[in-house]
Amino acid sequence: MNNILILIWTLTLCIQEIWGQVTVTQDPEIKSIKQGETVTISCKTSQPISGCNDCVSWYQQKPGEAPKLLIYYIRRLQSGTPSRFSGSGSDYGSDFTLTISGVQTEDTGDYYCRSYHNGINIYIITGPTVKPSVSLLPPSSLQISGDSAALLCLLSSYSPQGALVSWTLDGSEVTEGVVTSAESEQNGRYSRSSVLTLSKARWEEGELYVCRVTHDGAPHEASFHKSLC
Repeated sequence: MNNILILIWTLTLCIQEIWGQVTVTQDPEIKSIKQGETVTISCKTSQPISGCNDCVSWYQQKPGEAPKLLIYYIRRLQSGTPSRFSGSGSDYGSDFTLTISGVQTEDTGDYYCRSYHNGINIYIITGPTVKPSVSLLPPSSLQISGDSAALLCLLSSYSPQGALVSWTLDGSEVTEGVVTSAESEQNGRYSRSSVLTLSKARWEEGELYVCRVTHDGAPHEASFHKSLC
């Protein structure tokens, strides 16, 4: 039996309802299971939804398609929803779950608690895990002589998808000037790139540049020491 990896990322959204502001959150974790096993996704509201049990629904969205209603009224299955899906939670509570018993590869998609855009991306991939090859390319001499400098981080030949990229400069995380591409797939292997663009002044001040990659729960990185160039 092939291994099935379910990678779960969370988004948080403040939703303005008729009774005030409600914050919806979901568990920030990555889970790895085998095909046929069970996964549970949690959804928590910042206040009980008293008198509004019809407000809690679960949706599935596949790439390029509109969201599909799976469960409404907390636990009622929409017509056509497979019985392996189930919802739970109190009619007047704040904690709700979606459970998939016996996960199948066709369950790939984005899962949303309620009909709003806070949700969990679930990627289900068969096959072995292959760690990414990570390389960091420094700015060219032509770039350095200009007003800015750009470093390029390349990730290639990994599986499953879901590699995350971040940058640090002299030990501090950098988010400004970072552009990371979408993942592309070829023959079951994935790749993506990330560019860090700095002003000339900041480039001249910095020494150690690191591209950090998290894939399948494991860290990988490539670094560049300017003084060693």
